[in-house]
Amino acid sequence: MAGMDLGYGSQVQIVRTNYLTVLTDAPATVQQMANYLEMYNNLMTSRGRGYSNLVCDYIGSHAHAPSDAAAGTGANVLPLITTASANVPFGGNHANPKTSGFGGGGTQLKPLAVLSVTGIEFTNNTLTAAAYVPVVLADNITAQVNAELLIDNLGAVADGDVSTGMLPHTLNLDGMFDDVAAAAATGTVLVSSIAADAFVSAGNAAGTTATSLSDYGTLGAAAVGIVSVVCLARVAA
Repeated sequence: MAGMDLGYGSQVQIVRTNYLTVLTDAPATVQQMANYLEMYNNLMTSRGRGYSNLVCDYIGSHAHAPSDAAAGTGANVLPLITTASANVPFGGNHANPKTSGFGGGGTQLKPLAVLSVTGIEFTNNTLTAAAYVPVVLADNITAQVNAELLIDNLGAVADGDVSTGMLPHTLNLDGMFDDVAAAAATGTVLVSSIAADAFVSAGNAAGTTATSLSDYGTLGAAAVGIVSVVCLARVAA
């Protein structure tokens, strides 16, 4: 798709974005949420021998917003996955554009059309088995997501581009998030059990063993899910 011009004066590309959804047991800080996402992505990458379609771009909790004052600054941590905060970033856009200064500047991906949206839930506590989350709510189908995307061009979306006629840089995925939340609702994820400064990244200079899934204690089966969306996006400054 590189080089295609749809009349917007810039290139477009097809982008897949994955959102890791967790049912936390208690509020975690932005850094703790980001750490859990890093641990999860390292796990999936190692299992895939360097690559996995399960790697996620963002993380969010169905139950708790980040607990610290910096909750609006995490680049890959969603404030809260609920219907009330339905518009979410995609494709590497900053997770909190209004509070981070990304609303009016910086390179952004602008969604033109949603090609597919789907969800899965992990069905065991080792994240080695998963199941499809069937469509329950009508607003998680691509037709409605695309309709909402068109409506957002009227300036209705509060994502930093609130001027009438502006292309937004978020997607409304509340239906899919709600369906995954309803399916992945057994047990909890102990994201806050490891302090931010106790987390050990993979490949650290000291060669210390990286924080792993088991370090977080017992993970409730069906407490983690993924929402995955593929869309056609405009690259725009």
